[in-house]
Amino acid sequence: MTRFLHDESNYIIEPHHSFDPNAAKKCEELLNLALQADPGNPEALQSLASVRMSQSRPDEAKEHLSLAWSAWKDIDDPTDPRLPPFSTRLSLVKLFLELSLFTPALLVLNGIMASDDQEMEAWYLEGWCFCLMAEEAKEKEDGRLDELSWEELAKDSRDCLETCQVVRLSDYYSY
Repeated sequence: MTRFLHDESNYIIEPHHSFDPNAAKKCEELLNLALQADPGNPEALQSLASVRMSQSRPDEAKEHLSLAWSAWKDIDDPTDPRLPPFSTRLSLVKLFLELSLFTPALLVLNGIMASDDQEMEAWYLEGWCFCLMAEEAKEKEDGRLDELSWEELAKDSRDCLETCQVVRLSDYYSY
């Protein structure tokens, strides 16, 4: 039931429904029902965080993301069934990046790439994360973020994006 309510809420919030003034409210109601049926459901919490982002309520979004991630962040076994699929984890990374939560984004990406270092979207998002970190570091007086210079972060970004390109080309030519 939780999966159905979650999927239905995602359907309602899709672009072709976004012009409906009640879409966000309907989506939120369905997600609240999902969370009543399964409190702490990571996917429902993550979707609720996305709704909060669309409502310009980033602090609440951060709380929901923290709760969603806490359900599985300490799982080390990549075959553990409690671990969400890559697509869910990649969506979480995107939300973390929207909120400038770089450390948790990188931790989730490291977990994905530890399981599959050929996951192109993970390489792209890691490159994007380092790019955003480089931009933030460049704005600081000392030009550093997390003890790395903006130049080091920019180089890391480029390296990740080049790896993404290599992975993409290897996928392309493997068919």
